[in-house]
This record gives sequence, structure tokens and C-alpha cells, in this order.
Amino acid sequence: MKHWELELEGQHIRAEWNESATFNMQAPFGGQWVDYHCFTVYGIETEHEALECIMEMIQEEMEEGS
Repeated sequence: MKHWELELEGQHIRAEWNESATFNMQAPFGGQWVDYHCFTVYGIETEHEALECIMEMIQEEMEEGS
């Protein structure tokens, strides 16, 4: 399991990747990381590709929210 902690627009989030196809987006709640969005992308082979998928998903979320 790999994870990245990011700060976006003043909010801390964590993205987890199971090194296969599943991603979990998490936010801190009560001192623990809690899933708020999960998604699946097949064909990811490297950490770099996984991070690109995460950043694309975040961009899409931000565009939908505006």
C-alpha cells in the first residue's frame, strides 16, 4: 500500500493506492484518516502513473465543485 499526503486549498488529504487498481481518497477526522472517495483505474504499473491518476481525479473534483 502506497500513500501520498497532500495539501490542497488549505485542506490536508491523503491518497492511498493498493499498488493494483484501487485508490482511496482520505481526509483527517477525529485523529484518523477516513475514506471519502474511492475509485478504480486498471493498468497502473508505477507509482508515477498512480500519482498522475490521483492528480487527475483531484482536478476533476475541483472542476465539478466550481
